[in-house]
Amino acid sequence: MEARLCRLDDIFLVGRETKLGTSLSRNAGISMAFWKRFNEQLKMYHVKQGKQFVKYALTRRGSQGLTYACAVPSAQLYPDHFQIYRIPKGEYLCVEHHGDMAKLPETIDRIFKQELKDRQLTPAKGALVYFEMYDERFHYRKDASVIELYIPLAGNACKSMEEIEAKTILQGGGNTIGQFSWFGMDFNMNLYKGCNHGCIYCDSRSSCYQVQEFDRVRKKKNELLILERQLKGKRKKGVIGIGAMSDTYNPFEKQQEITRGALQLIDRYGYGVGIDTKSTLVLRDLDLLARIASHNPVIIKLTITCADDALGKMIEPYAPSSSERFLALEELHRAGIYAGILMMPILPFINDTPENITGIVELAAKHHAKFIYPAFGMTLRDNQRDYYYYQLDHYFPGKRRLYEQRYHNVYSCDSPHAAKLYKLFQTECRKYGIRYRMNDIIRGYKKQQVQQGQLKL
Repeated sequence: MEARLCRLDDIFLVGRETKLGTSLSRNAGISMAFWKRFNEQLKMYHVKQGKQFVKYALTRRGSQGLTYACAVPSAQLYPDHFQIYRIPKGEYLCVEHHGDMAKLPETIDRIFKQELKDRQLTPAKGALVYFEMYDERFHYRKDASVIELYIPLAGNACKSMEEIEAKTILQGGGNTIGQFSWFGMDFNMNLYKGCNHGCIYCDSRSSCYQVQEFDRVRKKKNELLILERQLKGKRKKGVIGIGAMSDTYNPFEKQQEITRGALQLIDRYGYGVGIDTKSTLVLRDLDLLARIASHNPVIIKLTITCADDALGKMIEPYAPSSSERFLALEELHRAGIYAGILMMPILPFINDTPENITGIVELAAKHHAKFIYPAFGMTLRDNQRDYYYYQLDHYFPGKRRLYEQRYHNVYSCDSPHAAKLYKLFQTECRKYGIRYRMNDIIRGYKKQQVQQGQLKL
């Protein structure tokens, strides 16, 4: 029996489960019989595995006792009769069982009674008790067979923030690409990697961005020294976008003040700034934002997707409530900062209702938003889709089926009501005098800076 400590990112699987008893030996018989039925179901539903020769068995605890699930990494196929399972990110004790599968219960018993105690490790008390992974090394009832067992461990090694190496911070050459570019940004930067708002829809979870453990926030080593060197070396100045991939006002920022340090540099070297955030912590830096706005353009974009706080908390669980963000908009307005709303994504079959759209626009007007920029739909790809569908099953039972029927595996998933909602949105914005076209929004905040500069003169 070989053992090691390891750290895993989220793993999403599809499969079926059955109830277990309290006897290890009897459960072994249940699990082996269930595997046989599960393999037949894979063929019946034509489930194509995402990875060849890899299958999983999950022992889970719930209110009704222990269950045993057989599952595979799915290649974006989620049969109605299958559940989506999540192996949560975290620290695990990984043990290799060598030999006959029939002796697996003995290894499991030894791990929980001896191995964990000898290593002074405590198993986690979540839903997952342990899981088994079967790859090409597994051979049924052969001495050369290998099965990997993973036991989730208690504790959270992510409480402190990890540092990662970075050669550059600022991206872009100082050229806005056309008047319809993303809010007229000339440069972009992300001061942190990862985000802990926990939004169920976030595109940044996609594997194409290569951000492992996206919910874990990491800082970049010597980020302000690197940024200052880059700012000093630019021939052409412009507006710097912050927070497109990771919210720059995460909870760590309260103590780290990396974003505040970056704003001080932006002010010192004569750049403008545009910030995307869901956090009310942006209000801490009103003094710096006002100072930058006195000489260069400033725009703050607060993401608000729901007029109703309860619905918002389901899809953005760890971000400040919509009500708090609306109040932050008002504070930004009072400080003379050009601020508005990113009304995106509007999720199909969830918040794509006329009541939600009119509610957001009315509250935006009440709290003096200068603009609202919408997207009536969302994007879905690879592991982001897995995460989203897993959350749909949890919070919105039955909605996953609607997505599968309408969108299959396409990337861009527009709301079926997109055209009608956009027309309603336009009418409401015009009623309250709120900008909603990209070029009007860009002109608005850049014009405001010119006017402020003239007043100062």
